Amino acid sequence: MDNNVVAAPRYHEIMAEIRDLGFTPGAKLTRAGRPPVQRRVDFNQGVDARILCKDAVYLRELSSICIKPLRIAFDHLGLKKPYEQAIRYACEFGLEELSNYMLYNFHDSPADLYGRMKLNVDLNEELGIRIWSFPMRYQPTDLPDRSHIGEHWTRYQLRSLQLILQATHGVVSGEPVFFNRAFGDSIETFENLLLRPHHFIFNREWYERHGGKAEYDDFRSCFQRLSASQLVELVNLLSSCDPRYFVKLHGLTRDTQIKSVLRFYFPLSKATEAAIWARRKKITKSKALEVPEDELVEDAGLLDDARPVFGQLELHRGTST
Repeated sequence: MDNNVVAAPRYHEIMAEIRDLGFTPGAKLTRAGRPPVQRRVDFNQGVDARILCKDAVYLRELSSICIKPLRIAFDHLGLKKPYEQAIRYACEFGLEELSNYMLYNFHDSPADLYGRMKLNVDLNEELGIRIWSFPMRYQPTDLPDRSHIGEHWTRYQLRSLQLILQATHGVVSGEPVFFNRAFGDSIETFENLLLRPHHFIFNREWYERHGGKAEYDDFRSCFQRLSASQLVELVNLLSSCDPRYFVKLHGLTRDTQIKSVLRFYFPLSKATEAAIWARRKKITKSKALEVPEDELVEDAGLLDDARPVFGQLELHRGTST
């Protein structure tokens, strides 16, 4: 009953018992009058890469049962070496359907999370396997309002990441083109993406390539002129209140450059959002990320402190901007 099965002192006996029950690779359950169904083992929490990497025997045992997918936890970038070794062992023994949970908003940072997501993309390409990543937002159990902000995150960044993950159903695809489009092709691009006005993220194609491009270019020009200290002040202002009150932030700073950038963050009216969505639909059809039904995430913290979603977020395949 322990999901971290590789940590069990009688691990080998447990694997033998699973095999004896008929849960071996390719095994099917046959029932009278019904079509056979594939048998499957799923330890539905991430097993410990720090144990898996110690000896190939752990993955050899797991490959002897019909496990799908193999779930491995990857909670911070300090686990990169054991995690990567565990993935390589898994590939060696034919375990090519993998899934992993990535804790964020704990002691990590946006750069740490990006590094973990990008490693999976690189391993997918190199090894020809499929790893689905699931960023899971940390929330202490003693905070029922789910308001925790990690020491290296800001409220605004978390909101932005929620918008991106809503578009991908909480999943990070291992396909390089889609990953680069959704999360950026570098840490710097990802961090800048988290600081965009939310309607620029929500209607990304419209602002980057269609009718909103002039406004987006104007924003980038103003944003890139901010110094490091001005950027900190801007993020602190954006994280200080709900987006509905961003229009009032002008009065909380004397910096004219910050005032110039703040105007882009004012929320759009519902009518304007609807008009953009209608015009965008005439231009292109949305290509949704194909996620296996049994891998959809019901609650990865996607709706914590987030505004209602109108329509569908845009994430089309193409180069990152």
